[in-house]
Amino acid sequence: MPLQRRRIQLSKILEALTSERRAIGETNRTVTHPAAINLAASSDAIAFVGATQKEPLRRIRDSRAGVIVCSQDLTISPDEFPDKTLILVNNPRLSFIRILHSFFVAPPYWEIHPTAVIDDDAIIHPNVYIGPYCVVGKSEIDEGTILHAYVCVYDNCTIGRNVVIYAGCVIGAEGFGFEPDEKGILTKFPHFGRLIIEDNVEIQGLTNVDKGTLGDTVIGEGTKIDTGCHIGHNVHLGKHCVVAAHTMIGGGVMVEDYAYIAPCACFRNRIRVGTRSMVGTGALVTKDIPEDVVVMGAPARPANEYKQILGEMKRMASLVSDSIQA
Repeated sequence: MPLQRRRIQLSKILEALTSERRAIGETNRTVTHPAAINLAASSDAIAFVGATQKEPLRRIRDSRAGVIVCSQDLTISPDEFPDKTLILVNNPRLSFIRILHSFFVAPPYWEIHPTAVIDDDAIIHPNVYIGPYCVVGKSEIDEGTILHAYVCVYDNCTIGRNVVIYAGCVIGAEGFGFEPDEKGILTKFPHFGRLIIEDNVEIQGLTNVDKGTLGDTVIGEGTKIDTGCHIGHNVHLGKHCVVAAHTMIGGGVMVEDYAYIAPCACFRNRIRVGTRSMVGTGALVTKDIPEDVVVMGAPARPANEYKQILGEMKRMASLVSDSIQA
């Protein structure tokens, strides 16, 4: 995503933020670019200090950025940082992201790269970007969608508006469905279903999402899928879910809205994950998860139960160690 450097009046930035913000210091100034709080090289940079970062006042004091977005929970006197302007908000990181999108992200441009291979029966909105060496079969791609280089979209996929798919993704291939016959020879289950990717989804590089067998695979609106994931056939991911890197979701899994899946989780086929539930790093999910529950471990279990087991294992290990030394 290209950075657009420009001179912006701070008053415009303050207007773009919600009313729940307060400025300390000079507001009649300009900024030209964003920077990390510890890497800013000049006073025309704007930076932020996260609400959970340690020693926020020291970070502000040591930074060379002239404008810093920080937490409204900080106790700061008006003359404490005379060379800086502080914007105090409820969620500094979120406000900073909104500033980036409003003022510094260059607008996209639309083209189909000459090396891309597009099926004659594909339905492609004119305002899309399809990068070098992409392949698109008999599928549909809606307005504002971006396919970076080397994305392969098979037949029977429907990709919504403002979807971003990064390099090396395989979208809509047939899933891993086989049935052994009497002699143990594997027979392929044909995949007649679709892959439906709804609006505002983002899929990071080297991820593959399979189409459905008889039903559809569905990736819900606003869901984000990280690098190197596998999403099996007939999976339904709800709206605004997060699937972190190297997660494997088996066929027929149903993940409801706003769920969070941490890196390297693995799901057995046909599991259901409830709304707003969280699955911990490396968890092996073998049973359904109710809504609003945090699970972890292999096999995955509620977090409090898993922590009790770990505590008991440490206690037993300590007893064994004491007996050996005795």
